[in-house]
Amino acid sequence: MNFKNYYHEKPTSSVRALFKRYNNEDHKIALWNAFVDSQLDGVINDDFSILPRLLPASYFPVIEKTCQDITTFLLKVISLPEAEMKAIIPEGPVRNFLINELKVIKHRKGRISGSFRFDMAIVGEPNKNNPPKLLEVNEIGFDGLARSTFFQNTLLSLIPELKKKTIALDTAAAEVRSMNRLGKDIVRLQYDCYNWDEEVLRLKAMDMGSRLHLISPTQYDCEIDKKDFPLLERRPFTFLKEGVRVGKDLHPDAFNMSFAFTIEELIRDQKLYLNMIRSKTPQYGPLLTSLVASKNVLIMLHDESLRRKLLGSSKILKDSILPAFPLAGAADHVRAQSQNYVIKHVDGCGGEQVFMDQEMLKWIKKIPKNRHHEWVVQQKTRLNTIDVNGLLSRNKRVISDLGVFVHYDWQDGKFTHFEVGGLMCRGTNKGLKVNVSSGGLQVAVMLEKGV
Repeated sequence: MNFKNYYHEKPTSSVRALFKRYNNEDHKIALWNAFVDSQLDGVINDDFSILPRLLPASYFPVIEKTCQDITTFLLKVISLPEAEMKAIIPEGPVRNFLINELKVIKHRKGRISGSFRFDMAIVGEPNKNNPPKLLEVNEIGFDGLARSTFFQNTLLSLIPELKKKTIALDTAAAEVRSMNRLGKDIVRLQYDCYNWDEEVLRLKAMDMGSRLHLISPTQYDCEIDKKDFPLLERRPFTFLKEGVRVGKDLHPDAFNMSFAFTIEELIRDQKLYLNMIRSKTPQYGPLLTSLVASKNVLIMLHDESLRRKLLGSSKILKDSILPAFPLAGAADHVRAQSQNYVIKHVDGCGGEQVFMDQEMLKWIKKIPKNRHHEWVVQQKTRLNTIDVNGLLSRNKRVISDLGVFVHYDWQDGKFTHFEVGGLMCRGTNKGLKVNVSSGGLQVAVMLEKGV
């Protein structure tokens, strides 16, 4: 990629000198061995930078304030009266199914607890006058919570000098603390497998005196390979007046979903999810939040009148929200200015159904006009570049996003708990999508003290 006009981040001179000592094959081999020795299945399948990205510790309050404002906006939207919510949230397949079939608004509870991952971009120097820009919202089944903690701890063990120079947020511990506000027994719904990220989160919960049960409901009617996934139990969910019973005798304090839902998956297991939504057992990260995790939320956040209504001022978040609008009625403009935009399907996830440049022009031709309302147009931006050295690749300069993990507890229109519990990022030099599935690599993010 041509990185002309992209801002390039550099750590301070003392950290650059430290990194120079570790940016070599010996450190790469040591990191590889540490990953293998962890015996976490799949941990070496994806590329990872052998050196972390460092952000100034003085920039963290800017990240916190931006994320708290975004989270406030999202939770206020899903706390509005039903008629207002329906009017404000643009239509889409998942949105319509959640509201009309699963009745998530009708059966919502007064308390909303869970976590988000905001995929963001730092564009230019990370300082107090330049907040990160939101790329998208992830609310259920996102990766990275425990992955971030594992990566950081491994690097800190191999580069001990970093312990004095940096602050590393323990994302997994923040998630467990947040879950514990609902109780010590959390059932995490799996399908027929789990990944190493979830295995680490489960271990962290055990270390903190909690129990994160990985359960595949018998209602899914799927086969489980017990040799590959020994921690996954297959149990029936029975819905009683006092709440759910899992198996014969487990009465969990809350549910937690392990994967993002397509419309097909919601339809397939509609009865199970309807019972869960109606149950007295709360959800950590409820399906209700899916209403503000579609790409349509980018349009809502860009709406100045809506920011004024929900946040008290249209000026709040104005420097963090990229212009976004529906493809419906704007296709000709987008084609004419294609270099400035990206299109995203409202219910896409994992980097799928995101298109730019010539690929975007081809897709606009394929999309039936009566389905243009299912696509969001967002202004492109230049993500900062960083230097990395991949465990499975080499030294290179990449564009990088910033994944920010947010944990919240919301009741009666205000936070009873809010925390930015962790940071992580992805990078690539192969295209404009940084997803690991698109050829990107993972990068640990730490905060440099004294900067």
